[in-house]
Amino acid sequence: MAKSHKFTHTHIEHHSDGSHTVHHVHQDGPAHDKKYAAADHDHMMDGMMDNTSAPNPGEAPPAAPAPGGPAAALAAPGGVPVPPPGA
Repeated sequence: MAKSHKFTHTHIEHHSDGSHTVHHVHQDGPAHDKKYAAADHDHMMDGMMDNTSAPNPGEAPPAAPAPGGPAAALAAPGGVPVPPPGA
């Protein structure tokens, strides 16, 4: 499987309280690095997966609503729902 990110390496600091500091180093320089705190081992692993791999099937965020769906109706001028074309 091809690498899906542009991080070249990752530093993890393990703290005595069980928390971690994770620093992903980006190939395009420090302005693109990602650094975050993780409360425990599970959160550290979640952050690693979120930032360095594609989601497993069923883990991807929900897709955006289709055009003309409920969100489009609420965005109509004046807040008045508009029926979809052909309705």
